Amino acid sequence: MTSYRQLKATLDDESGFGLVETLIALTILVIGLVAVSGLSLASASQARIANWRSQQASVAQMVLEDVQSDGWSSAVSAVDTVTVAGHDYPVKVDVSNFSSRVRLVTIAVAGVGDVDAVVYRTRLYKPRPLPDPLPVTP
Repeated sequence: MTSYRQLKATLDDESGFGLVETLIALTILVIGLVAVSGLSLASASQARIANWRSQQASVAQMVLEDVQSDGWSSAVSAVDTVTVAGHDYPVKVDVSNFSSRVRLVTIAVAGVGDVDAVVYRTRLYKPRPLPDPLPVTP
């Protein structure tokens, strides 16, 4: 049987959590949760910026394909606006003669939101004429 003294010693034992310890634990928990939520917001912002950058690259690729499909003789400088996924991207195309057979194509795509403008450069080569076929002799 448990005596009165043993019961009183058990009730007077102060080995449990007190108010100060609980407040410290809650403070540490709140700081951790705030840090995690801040990381979540930062990663969402970076994902949005990455999406805009990929759209910029897509716009530049579309414009470059248009310039290449038009061919050597019709490659000219121009300014245009391309809409992708509801965002308008102003585009400036500069075509300059690099040599007699090479033109330098510079495509500047303006940014959206927090994204800066990006410049892409490539070369457009003048095709060489095909050689005349050999005459057919009977």
